[in-house]
Amino acid sequence: MTSRITAAIAACTLSLGALAAGVGTAAAAPSAAAAGADAPSPRAAVDARAAAVDRCSYQVVRSDDSRYVYSVSGVVGGSTREFPVQKEDFVRFSDEWFKVAQVDVCAGGQSQAPATLRVTGKLDRPEHYDPSVPRTIRSGALQPASSSVIPKAPRLTSVDRVDAATVRVNWEAAQGDPDQVIVLERKPFYSSELGLWHPYTFRWNAPRGTTSMDRKLQRDSGIPAGIRAHSYWMRVVKGGFVSDLRAERPTTVEP
Repeated sequence: MTSRITAAIAACTLSLGALAAGVGTAAAAPSAAAAGADAPSPRAAVDARAAAVDRCSYQVVRSDDSRYVYSVSGVVGGSTREFPVQKEDFVRFSDEWFKVAQVDVCAGGQSQAPATLRVTGKLDRPEHYDPSVPRTIRSGALQPASSSVIPKAPRLTSVDRVDAATVRVNWEAAQGDPDQVIVLERKPFYSSELGLWHPYTFRWNAPRGTTSMDRKLQRDSGIPAGIRAHSYWMRVVKGGFVSDLRAERPTTVEP
């Protein structure tokens, strides 16, 4: 059931993206690749890059083959340690989806910065795949860039009512000339295939120089009470990196 819901939501959101115009462009996160003949070709390696967000948090941006389960490790004091993920999400760079993960390199009381990082993907349910599909894929050794490459998202200042079915999301002007300013919107989404409402996050690219965007509220009487709320927050992308995912604080409104 879960996989059917995910596939239906992704397909519908892609249709919404094609229809969006004016205030922004909608983009749907990629759905899981199906096993079998239609699965993507095996990757010999993982395309990845890394940067320090602060002393303890490092951002790793990587390509994604959904057949694999990924981890991030690093060389610290001559030994290799795997780092726990603080937060992760999909982000679109130049019309291609990447997975962004922020990991805690100070977990367990560790204070020494990693000399290098590496992404490793282990094939999930390998018994379902032909032996020719690589069981493990890896990135090269990643030399983390400094924290100066991590852009800062503008502060969301308010979400104001325009009318009964519309809100205006307002934010401060973005600093540092980012490549993209993104308004993230979490709201109920209806799957016509399953006949169900589910929370879903939409990503709307804000036109350069704008500091507000109008969004329509979902007010259908069939939406379950527990998922009626709408939430909004900001994100920016610059030079292949993303603003600090941990700093995202959604502003929630009731329809």
